[in-house]
Amino acid sequence: MKAGFIAVVGRPNVGKSTLINKLVSEKVAIVSDKAGTTRDTIKGILNVNGNQYVFIDTPGIHKPKHLLGEYMTNSAVKILKDVDLILMILDGTQEISTGDEFVMERVMEARRTPRILVINKIDKLTDEQLQAKKEEVAEKLGKFDGIVEIAGEYGIGLAKLLNAIDPFLEEGIQYYPEDMYTDMPVYRIITEIVREKILLKTRDEVPHSIAIEIINVERRENGKDKFDINIYVERDSQKGIIIGKNGKMLKEIGTEARKEIEILLGKEIYLNLWVKVKEDWRKKKPFLKELGYFSED
Repeated sequence: MKAGFIAVVGRPNVGKSTLINKLVSEKVAIVSDKAGTTRDTIKGILNVNGNQYVFIDTPGIHKPKHLLGEYMTNSAVKILKDVDLILMILDGTQEISTGDEFVMERVMEARRTPRILVINKIDKLTDEQLQAKKEEVAEKLGKFDGIVEIAGEYGIGLAKLLNAIDPFLEEGIQYYPEDMYTDMPVYRIITEIVREKILLKTRDEVPHSIAIEIINVERRENGKDKFDINIYVERDSQKGIIIGKNGKMLKEIGTEARKEIEILLGKEIYLNLWVKVKEDWRKKKPFLKELGYFSED
């Protein structure tokens, strides 16, 4: 048995969560086309061929504009010195940006941690475009301990990626049971499911202004368990969007979230959603701490 912790980093929306979900063959991280979808570091655990790969999905590293953004970036950067390997993900279809260079600067701060560059979305590139991307990488980002090309959404190149990771795993160790695919608490997964349904149905500033909190759970021996969940927004206008005309939007969100939560729990539940306005909550440290998005560290 060999095992290791692998941090998956990159700027927002380059495909980190999609890649980890595909590797683990389970949904451990919610996915949307909105930047900033991932807010916490999330572990996805893969046991294969006698090896245990602990992939750590991180929030997109970016220059923060508020306390929540500061928490997200700090939580991503903090783990880089404590892992066995860093995978830096690039969207191969886009020119290397100042955002990618900003991520690379943070990666370079973890000087002793090996790093592999992963060029994602190669299914959209010709051979000539892929070669040009590698040359651009050498010019703008410098050297890596390896480069792997993948299409995470379709599972292309994942075997090569695991082979590239293998030399950096530690011999004779196993961190988690073989049937475990994430260490995220069930209640946290539930709040993330609700947030994902909102992300998929809203746009503009609304997705970034959403926070989810379970306020009550009622266990029932002879009936369905009941979950009461608050959806926090920053403006009255956002509350109206989430609720929708005659409550239609909120009902759709609740129905889709309930079905997925029932699959997760293996039982039917009652799910009650409430929409509350918490003005500028992303800038308020006490509230962020209540939601688990901030610590004194």
